[in-house]
Amino acid sequence: MIRFLKYFTVTFYMTFLLGCFSNYQSAYVNSGAGLRIRSAPKLSSEKMGTVPFKGEVKILEKDQKLTHIDGFENYWYKIKSEEGEGWVFGGYLSFKHPDFLPPGSNSYTGLVYNHPIQSIKLIRMHIINESLFLNLYQSDSKHIFAFLERKNKISENLTEWRVLHAITMDTLQKDEELLNRVSTECFTPGLDGKEVILAILKIQMRKTGVTIGNHYEMVLDKLKIRKAWTLSEDKLFLQPVVKTKGIECTIFDPGNQFKAISE
Repeated sequence: MIRFLKYFTVTFYMTFLLGCFSNYQSAYVNSGAGLRIRSAPKLSSEKMGTVPFKGEVKILEKDQKLTHIDGFENYWYKIKSEEGEGWVFGGYLSFKHPDFLPPGSNSYTGLVYNHPIQSIKLIRMHIINESLFLNLYQSDSKHIFAFLERKNKISENLTEWRVLHAITMDTLQKDEELLNRVSTECFTPGLDGKEVILAILKIQMRKTGVTIGNHYEMVLDKLKIRKAWTLSEDKLFLQPVVKTKGIECTIFDPGNQFKAISE
């Protein structure tokens, strides 16, 4: 009887602990390089381990101070995982499994806000339609984000923005630029070509020395697109273009118009 009571007590205690632990909110690592666990909510603290990409963690606690790291403004979370217990930065966590997020999503995906995000600055706005926008934001010299956003006017004085898809742009290499759809139009190859709405590209042009009116005659020497995205059919996310070679572009320059195919 005593042995039974001991067994019952241990079993009940373990079930209680597991039940309590299962009540913690799950989150998933949304960084291809994994996410480091630290002993305290700061980058200078000791490294305790690394949770791999798509690894699940249980949220135990949230630090109350917003922190700015790698262009993201987020909180530190105390977590428990198979790799250990400690603190991780929330900018690389997602509360949805990465397999159920649009490709390349960062932690701004799904955000709904009514006031400008203080940690990032709008540097370019593209209007897709009256309620859908592709906006580029810069956090610092190294971090640029692309937001596919839906605008919803709640009232005369209140507008809600919903981030359908947010991605982190690669650092631009020498002579590269972000596609400006005002001066450059690009389409994927073929009769059913889709418009490229976002791209990292390199355009090399030179002056011939001849003037046309008030402008120099220009020659396009090279067009290379490193990364590109089109709008998904349902207009809910940015679809990566698998093969950028062969993308056809028209470049508008004062007094000139050039057609080119990406190398």
